[in-house]
Amino acid sequence: MHNKNTAFRPDIAGLRAIAVIAVVLYHFGVKGFSGGFVGVDIFFVLSGFLMTGIIFSKIEINKFSFIDFYLARAKRIIPALAVLCLALLPCGWFFLIPGDFRILGKHAASSISFLSNFIFWREAGYFDASSHEKWLLHTWSLSVEWQFYVIYPLIIFTLKKILDTQSIKHSIAILAISSFGLSIYIGNNWPSAGFYLFPTRAWEMLAGGIVFLYPLRVSSKNARILEAMGLLILAYSITQFSSSDVWPGWKAIIPVTGTILILYANRHRSVFTGTKISKSLGDASYSIYLWHWPVIVLISYLGLDQEMLPKALGITISIILGYTSLYLIEVPTRKINTFNHRLLPSITYLSAMGMTAAAGAIIFLTSGVESRVIQSVAVASRESLNSNPRSAKCLTTTGVESPKCLFGSELAEIGVIVIGDSHADSTVTAVAAAIPEKATLFLGYRSCITIPDVKILGENASYNCGGFISSQLDKLSREHPGVPVVVINRTSVYINGHNEKKNTASGPLAYFDTPTKLDDAYKKEFKEKYISSICTLSANRPVFILNPIPEMGINIPKELAKKLMSDPSSEDIAIKESTYIARNEFAVSTIAQAAKKCNATILDPAKLLCLNGECKGSINGRPLYYDDNHMSEFGNKILTPLFEEPLRERG
Repeated sequence: MHNKNTAFRPDIAGLRAIAVIAVVLYHFGVKGFSGGFVGVDIFFVLSGFLMTGIIFSKIEINKFSFIDFYLARAKRIIPALAVLCLALLPCGWFFLIPGDFRILGKHAASSISFLSNFIFWREAGYFDASSHEKWLLHTWSLSVEWQFYVIYPLIIFTLKKILDTQSIKHSIAILAISSFGLSIYIGNNWPSAGFYLFPTRAWEMLAGGIVFLYPLRVSSKNARILEAMGLLILAYSITQFSSSDVWPGWKAIIPVTGTILILYANRHRSVFTGTKISKSLGDASYSIYLWHWPVIVLISYLGLDQEMLPKALGITISIILGYTSLYLIEVPTRKINTFNHRLLPSITYLSAMGMTAAAGAIIFLTSGVESRVIQSVAVASRESLNSNPRSAKCLTTTGVESPKCLFGSELAEIGVIVIGDSHADSTVTAVAAAIPEKATLFLGYRSCITIPDVKILGENASYNCGGFISSQLDKLSREHPGVPVVVINRTSVYINGHNEKKNTASGPLAYFDTPTKLDDAYKKEFKEKYISSICTLSANRPVFILNPIPEMGINIPKELAKKLMSDPSSEDIAIKESTYIARNEFAVSTIAQAAKKCNATILDPAKLLCLNGECKGSINGRPLYYDDNHMSEFGNKILTPLFEEPLRERG
């Protein structure tokens, strides 16, 4: 089964060049490369092909060594990655606000430990706007590869003990098919998990392994045809796919197939993959990949990400840094003999990992080392962590049942019920503070307008906003009669779409049949269903509706801390009240009609948050929000007086 194709192959270097070009241009937002993220899928296939060749060529002659294999992988990956992390951390010390430095510390520790894919899975999605604030987001793919390096030889070695060679090959093919099926299922139901986790990515690497295990003899003419087909498929993938595609769902088979065809073609003198330029870029692809993303984040951090010149300069700098890393770090470390001298390299790699991980952990545990900045910066930055501490438990994200969390005096009778989305979650403690002698029942669902059977654009299959609201309204028709309900939603986002910086999404997020545009027909349907929902609630109890809380459009703790770090005399952040009114015009009119028809009471946060023509995002240097639109546990208490008198009167 020994395959001589594991020797140096120009086509592999060429594929690496294609992959890194696609990824870099996609990340820099170059038009025509909307699917450039498939470059990572190309890398995965190549890794699987090469690792399978290395492992099988040694196992079949009984010379495979786990230590040698892992040391070789460590020599390839760890030095350049450790240098990147150790370069970013000192820069962060001098230039990052505590909140951002804290996150960088966590990500550096998880990246060098090859666990960052788990960390990013639990945070925002890869394609979200907030991803451009994470300096080491791209290391998720290195973590997936490292997990493959650890697990794959163990599987093969175990199978070798109980199966013959042909059965091992079949077993790997079965594992690839199983992982592909898992990728489709999890990708459709839990997109973030499907994107980041090893089990849903393993099939791409195993696909590369199958190319090695099932070689084809191809004539020179057919090789040209295979290569041309593969290149066309990759070109289609890079130019036609986009971040709106579920990834890596079934569509990922397309760039994987393109890569497989080029590997089978095995052309050494191709004008596409066999040139000196492609070889050079292929050699530098790892280092270019490592350095390009921090350059992108820096441009975004400086607010220059919408300008062409900084992007062009950023691409140039990424290539320069990549080649610098190649010749100063990668090439020298490749010359280290890890086969005859295992101890010293092992200690060196483990020390680099340990030192980087320890530095990152200390930074994270000390909240970004707040002592290095002035107090006002620390105060502003710290507010990003001042959210409802019970959100993870109490804010529902799947299914139709609520944990029915109680706030305030939990042992007392229920005095008020709060139903809504994450804005309700970020405000519920302010409601509870208004009637501290009674309990506040919270029925919250993330990204969910309080309308039965509504659907939310972009949410995954396990998400059931409409079902949750239908279930809760049905229960409230029988339970807790007479107890007031406060409805709190980020209503305008469901109608108009997001308004955060760098987020170009527009149009309705909430729909009832199929996604649609914001027109008169949609507005009519939305208004009718919203009013019906409020009237259902008010049938047996007083209902209060909170008008929309002002959305700032920028992350208040982050932006205020950055301003104060550069200029300690900076003023508080605010938006014009006219901006707030324009954003929420339809939502406010809909709520007003619902209140009138259903005998509900409107509570207006603008009376307390919007004064002298401005809606405040911070007061006296302290943010009122923990991000761009959710009030912090400090800020939401400004609204407590809004709930006190109405709840006591009608409760």
